[in-house]
Amino acid sequence: MVFESAHIRVTAEYGTATLWLAFPGEPANALDLARLRELEAALAAVESRPALSTLVVRSALPRGFCAGLSPRALAGLTRPADRAAFAWYGQQVLGRLARLDAVSVAYIDGPCLSAGLELALACDHRVCVARPTTLLGFPDRFACFGGTARVGQLAGRRGRELLASGRTLSGREARALGLVDVVCCERRGKIELRTFLDRLDARPVKPPRPDSAVGHAAERRAFAGRDVQPAADAVAPPAGRPLQPFPATVAVLGDDSDAARVAADAALRGGSAVVCGSRGPLFAHIDAALRRGFVTPAEAEHTRARVRASDTLSGFDRAGLVFVAQGHDPFRLAAVVRTRAVVCVVAPGQSGPLVRPSVPFPYPQRLVRVSFCDGGRIALFPDFSTDPDTPATLSAWLRPFGLAPVVFPVAARLLPRAA
Repeated sequence: MVFESAHIRVTAEYGTATLWLAFPGEPANALDLARLRELEAALAAVESRPALSTLVVRSALPRGFCAGLSPRALAGLTRPADRAAFAWYGQQVLGRLARLDAVSVAYIDGPCLSAGLELALACDHRVCVARPTTLLGFPDRFACFGGTARVGQLAGRRGRELLASGRTLSGREARALGLVDVVCCERRGKIELRTFLDRLDARPVKPPRPDSAVGHAAERRAFAGRDVQPAADAVAPPAGRPLQPFPATVAVLGDDSDAARVAADAALRGGSAVVCGSRGPLFAHIDAALRRGFVTPAEAEHTRARVRASDTLSGFDRAGLVFVAQGHDPFRLAAVVRTRAVVCVVAPGQSGPLVRPSVPFPYPQRLVRVSFCDGGRIALFPDFSTDPDTPATLSAWLRPFGLAPVVFPVAARLLPRAA
């Protein structure tokens, strides 16, 4: 063992070190000041071992590589001077990674966003596993740890446009942009990493680095002047009530493009979907994922096979998450939906009555009104009878799908109430 701390360990074998990130909480491996200090200590330990010729930076968690900054870290940066100092320290830590004598490789599997992408760009090379959950980009439209200069060095004008746009890329799109060296499907991830490391062992290639400090001061000033406070977008789960895992089956009653996207994403990630309505929107989303390189043709075909149509609501009894499109009566599900299933009644906008069932819905504690909004936000409107853990569970379920839940408990009284 080269290094071990509360959340980072560095192992070594035959001249290759592996730095494992295991920071708890959400988003995956989110960075803050204390975690940057752990990372710096780990890099110092690698520097002290000149026999180590290669360093692999990867996640020890299944949830992703690194999805950005910790919301608590952002909430604590109330003054511009605090933000500037935080950015300066992050630049120093990632600059230390970039200056290592060892050749560094980021192994990206899962979300690699904002500060997480800056961490990957500070490495000399990047190997990426292309899967539906692997997204690369700067969704917050800012960099603070030297990413502004590095994305420009690797991808030029297109890289700077990516930073300004907030778009996220698949692994294959990132490779086309020049941000990733090797991209592969999930089943070949370990093989491709080992092959890449073997090539480096035979011929270590450390790409030339321009002056990494160029543009850092401007980046710090820009970060210091931004309003980077995170929004309080969800409620915490009540004490003693652990969140339920994401259900294996998602159902959609009726036709709604946003609900279809969630169901298709769930199927792309290995689950299944059942639709009482048209499967066309789900298939269109699967085809789009194939075109963008999130899945291979074989994976897309297997995903389509996990999407079934059911005009009689057969299969809805297996769904743990059900969307009811606008204009459809949720009471149709009363005889088939499971007791613990979360039922989301889609109603655009924040006002206007829902279609009321002639008889009260039998499980109002799991019923919530939802409204898909611009910018990836989704508004949640619990009813008076809704259990407190329902919006918290639903929020946790939807965030990995690129949605930002916002809970409006007061406006939820428009939902049908139990007798």
